[in-house]
Amino acid sequence: MKTDLRMGKILILMMAFLLLISFSASAESKKELKIATWEDINTMDPGWLSSVERELTIMNCLYNGLVKYKEGSWEVVPDLAESWEMSEDGKEITFHLRKGVMFQGDFGEMTAEDVKFSFERIIDPEAKSPEKGSWEQLDHVDVIDDYTVKVVLKDRMAQLFTSTLPLNAGMIVSKKAVEKIGQKKFGFHPIGTGPYQLAEWAPKKHVKLTVFKDYWGEKPKIEQLTFMPIVEDSTCEIALKTGEVDIGRASLINLKAFEKNPKLNVYSKPGLKYWWLGFTVNKPPFDNLKLRQAVRYAVDVDKILMGAFFGVAERANTMLPPGMLGYWEDAPVYKVDLEKAKQLLKEGGKPDGFKTNLFVWTDDKAKIAAEVIKADLAQIGIEVDIEVKEVGAFNEASNKGQTDMHIQFFTTTIDPGYATSWFTTGNSWNPSQWSNETYDALLKKGTAESDLEKRAQIYIDAQKEVDKDCWAIWLTHGVKVRVAQKSVDLNKLYPNGRMAPWAMSFK
Repeated sequence: MKTDLRMGKILILMMAFLLLISFSASAESKKELKIATWEDINTMDPGWLSSVERELTIMNCLYNGLVKYKEGSWEVVPDLAESWEMSEDGKEITFHLRKGVMFQGDFGEMTAEDVKFSFERIIDPEAKSPEKGSWEQLDHVDVIDDYTVKVVLKDRMAQLFTSTLPLNAGMIVSKKAVEKIGQKKFGFHPIGTGPYQLAEWAPKKHVKLTVFKDYWGEKPKIEQLTFMPIVEDSTCEIALKTGEVDIGRASLINLKAFEKNPKLNVYSKPGLKYWWLGFTVNKPPFDNLKLRQAVRYAVDVDKILMGAFFGVAERANTMLPPGMLGYWEDAPVYKVDLEKAKQLLKEGGKPDGFKTNLFVWTDDKAKIAAEVIKADLAQIGIEVDIEVKEVGAFNEASNKGQTDMHIQFFTTTIDPGYATSWFTTGNSWNPSQWSNETYDALLKKGTAESDLEKRAQIYIDAQKEVDKDCWAIWLTHGVKVRVAQKSVDLNKLYPNGRMAPWAMSFK
């Protein structure tokens, strides 16, 4: 009997100990938020961002700008700048900076010198920043004193407060850190003033951020953010179901099943991006406009939306989405017309068709869309070789014009100047290698136009140039799906589904 009692006490103690371990593990897990991303980063330097989709949220955790989008909206509010004044001609904006804002890594206080350095390094022609177009109208930055800085423009810059300053091109880096570390290495040793600082980057495995103890603003409630690159949707879905990740994505075909899962919350937002089938227009075969037009009449966009997007995403007929300034409401809708496609092939000197390639990256939607396109073009005698590449290799090949055709998506902002800017002559993110003087002139005019009605028409006219030259077949503006564990409070997602992890917490 005594033995039984003794054994009973031991069992109770063991159970209590196991429960204590369980609670400790649970408490420990609550300190870390695991977020699945669809690919690894290339950089954490805001002046050299290579993907809005993969890198911007991480950069938003590491850096601040003079202004920012208020969490959950596109309202622009003060951030590192407490206030500002603009000259009557709109070419000079004087910012008054917060005092006592510290950089991570013991790099001291943020001052006007850091603002000047952050912006002017982007327009330095020797630096070759891909964000140079975001600051195209920047002439220089004057330091008035440690906490006052004047941005001097060549001309009015309509998108200054809607897409340049609130995004990565407006983020402030430490001048001392960049000069000490070097620009190339800085991308993986970032120093900003944001709520989180880099703890570890393990390529293809994770990016770990920890709370910056000297952050000037409201401290985040979650101590560590871990961003985990998970390429395949199916793998991400398993990770969500098993609890391996706290926030991730689900394929559109499985969306309804995830909505019924009692352990998960699903959030759907309209996409602020544009998907398209693009042509490289400066080399055969698609330097021939007739052949590009033939493909446009052969490809069934509606079929692509059903196959790759499962009917969830709506069709796009032009670059800018509904609701954005400059949306082309009357853009032509091209329906399948195989006879017309064959006639265009004949006019283009290829009556019997030809062989070509189509590059995509390792994305399920892109791969499905490619198969639909291949089948459609086979009907008019065009034989398509699909080449699937990792995103880095894909971007390099398409941006260098090494493809014949490519399926792309670009994530944009609320300003049409940003969305359209990548396709000007010589832009490093112009995968079609397209050059159109009228388009270039329209974009320059749109940047300086302050009258909204006139500015809207400028961007409609610019989209007409794209349509005329047929370097893109528009597919969709997409839909953004976030899936999160019930234990996670996402707080406020931006209107396009972009996250603000610094404002999140565990329930």
